[in-house]
Amino acid sequence: MSDYIIAESGEFPPKYNVLEKGEDGIYILKYGPDDLGSAQRKQKELATAGKRARTKKGRYVGDDPSTPDYDEAYVGGKKKAKPKKKAKAKKKPAKKKS
Repeated sequence: MSDYIIAESGEFPPKYNVLEKGEDGIYILKYGPDDLGSAQRKQKELATAGKRARTKKGRYVGDDPSTPDYDEAYVGGKKKAKPKKKAKAKKKPAKKKS
């Protein structure tokens, strides 16, 4: 079962949102509003991206280095993109009093 659902916005023309079920059972907007095809594609992408692949025993699967374009360690072959960090501004040295 997926923790992501597609909900219609109730507007005309119809727009669709992808919602994620939180730990408390409340759904949070993750993507949208957009057309149905895009929402379905994004739901599938969110549901499979970033989940680690496991063996029958439940252990994590390692990545095969001979296939650089596909990551076997993750379901769907790719992991979640990390958010980019903002560059920190450099502090200017304090001016000396004369």
